[in-house]
Amino acid sequence: MLAGAVALCLPMAPGIIDGAIGAVTALTRFLLALLACWVAGAVLSTVLTRYNEESRRAEIIRVIEAAQRSAAGTGGANGAPGASDGAGGANGAGGTSQGADPLGAGPG
Repeated sequence: MLAGAVALCLPMAPGIIDGAIGAVTALTRFLLALLACWVAGAVLSTVLTRYNEESRRAEIIRVIEAAQRSAAGTGGANGAPGASDGAGGANGAGGTSQGADPLGAGPG
């Protein structure tokens, strides 16, 4: 912000050096430029923050929908006995729970 204010006030530097612009006027202009840069920075920060939040929200919704489609395609909820997504399930046993037969044949 400070660099932006200096850049905005740079064109009046020759007037300050020549004495055509007084110190109080130059300071007032610099403070106004600093205020303008601060407001512009706050607006830019708000826009970027909102964009970031919307992007994260869209990504989360996409991941949730993909997980729901995956769960609906396997016929069971994540981690439920007999439900397998091919990724090891909740307990790392191929979607089976507590040693149950993945084909559902049961004991014997």
